[in-house]
Amino acid sequence: MNVEVRLAKKGDLGIIHGILEEIQPCDISARLQKYELAIDSKFSTYLVAVSEEKVIGFLNVWHIPDVVDGGMLGIILDCYVSKESRHMGVGRMLLGSAIEVCKRNNVNKICGWIAPDNKSAISLMKSFGFSSESLLLEKK
Repeated sequence: MNVEVRLAKKGDLGIIHGILEEIQPCDISARLQKYELAIDSKFSTYLVAVSEEKVIGFLNVWHIPDVVDGGMLGIILDCYVSKESRHMGVGRMLLGSAIEVCKRNNVNKICGWIAPDNKSAISLMKSFGFSSESLLLEKK
């Protein structure tokens, strides 16, 4: 399978929405509004993996000022690959590209926001040298 990772475009949301519906159903108009904010933000980079001109995966990486150490903090989140494209190295390509985005944005610390039961994502992150150092608590 030939896969390319590129910056997301506004027109990619339809397929991204379909992938996300497998995991977290949401009204597409609400998702579109937040998606446009994310891809237009100077603190966020949305990447897509494309095969045969079809989006098969995506990832969002934040690169934000970190007042604590005076550097930049990278937060990798929203990494999803379509069911039919999993276990083919697509997540690895997206994560590698996200790390390159962080380097270009002078990020000095990168975190991954991952569900604690997502063993595949945890294993992937660890293969890139990530280790467990923080606990993220959520309030809904």
